Amino acid sequence: MEQAIVVAGEATVRRVPDLAVLSLSVTVRDKKSTAARDEANRRASAILASLRELKIPDAGIQAPSLTVHPTYDYSRGSPRITGYEAARPMTIRIADVDLLGKVLDGLVDDGVTQVHGSSMELTDPDAASREALGGAFAAARLRAEALATAAGLSLGGPIRIEEDAGDRAVPMPRGAMLRAVAAETAPTEIAAGEVEITAHVRAWFAIS
Repeated sequence: MEQAIVVAGEATVRRVPDLAVLSLSVTVRDKKSTAARDEANRRASAILASLRELKIPDAGIQAPSLTVHPTYDYSRGSPRITGYEAARPMTIRIADVDLLGKVLDGLVDDGVTQVHGSSMELTDPDAASREALGGAFAAARLRAEALATAAGLSLGGPIRIEEDAGDRAVPMPRGAMLRAVAAETAPTEIAAGEVEITAHVRAWFAIS
């Protein structure tokens, strides 16, 4: 059996995110279902118009559905219908992160009632993951060379390489945030932070 040194390597790549993803909804309550529906649709249309004015492409906007359901009062035992709630969920992908503050301000002005979540991402995370994997292998080779030198051995080429399947290179936001300035009339300030991608590998190198 060929003798080998087994080593692990790790590398981290950091990138400034170039994609913002917002998940939000417009929710309207009214005593009449048609009134709730119409107002939710009106606000959604205003939001879509504002996004187009900001040059957000239609391909980056998802507004797939409208839901309407009754609201109930349970205070007197048996439920009693008090009105209706209409909701329009939306997902917005913003490739120009510099526009994010304007988009958020416009969403509030046009009637968004809830922002369910936001994230700062990379448009090409695979490229950063490949770079992290390459760096992890380079780190593993340096460790193998150090061990071989210390043991008085000659280091050969890799005979087996594995990515650590339990810890794949997954983008992780590092310092990314959406922060509103304290003054009510001030624009929303954005701190994009970084996206951190870490990769781990294990490698077997021949020795003699």
